[in-house]
Amino acid sequence: MIRVTPLIITNKIKECADFYINYFNYVVVFEEDWYVHLIHKESGSELAFMIPNVKNQPKELHTAFTGQGMVYTLEVDDATFEFKRLQELDVKFILALKDEPWGQRHCIISDPAGVYIDVVEQL
Repeated sequence: MIRVTPLIITNKIKECADFYINYFNYVVVFEEDWYVHLIHKESGSELAFMIPNVKNQPKELHTAFTGQGMVYTLEVDDATFEFKRLQELDVKFILALKDEPWGQRHCIISDPAGVYIDVVEQL
């Protein structure tokens, strides 16, 4: 295996791309009106978004993500810094900054498609 790229099927591909570009330093590496592929400038992690009902895709890939049961964990060096940075950008938090007994400091937000973003620092 070379890489794993999560692909979310959503009507909000532009909003999702803008979210990760503006808040988490991703850049567009490929874009069509039906698909956008992002890569993180420093880590090389990738994300992709596709609209529902694309004719060139199998029917199993036509349904949009419903916004439940998906979490991206973004590991960072300093969750406190990221929390404050995201606060300044008026991001809505699902979970404010919290230290967990298993050795993580994290906060949780969600993207426009409803994917939860767990911003995590390993303590």
